[in-house]
Amino acid sequence: MEKEEKLIKLVVKMGDVIRRYQDEGNLNSVPPPTIYGYLAFLRLNRGLPHLSLQQVASSTLMGNASAEDKKHVVAVFNEVFGIRAMPAENDPTLGGDLF
Repeated sequence: MEKEEKLIKLVVKMGDVIRRYQDEGNLNSVPPPTIYGYLAFLRLNRGLPHLSLQQVASSTLMGNASAEDKKHVVAVFNEVFGIRAMPAENDPTLGGDLF
């Protein structure tokens, strides 16, 4: 499978996981995932390849997460990508604007 195809599947899976968390009453500050959100993720990942996938996710699909929901953002990322993500408070690039 091509690398981009695999990433697309993972981004759609992230949308499913976000919806599941929202059904459970979490991630209320994050808007429901849309095709536009998926495309924003993929475009940002391609346009700024030096950003980590966690940074891209935190700036697109889960960009509006409140301080309370940030712990769920890390859990969603870990569930989808299967890698240990750095908590947002330890990553200075996730706390502010990208530009």
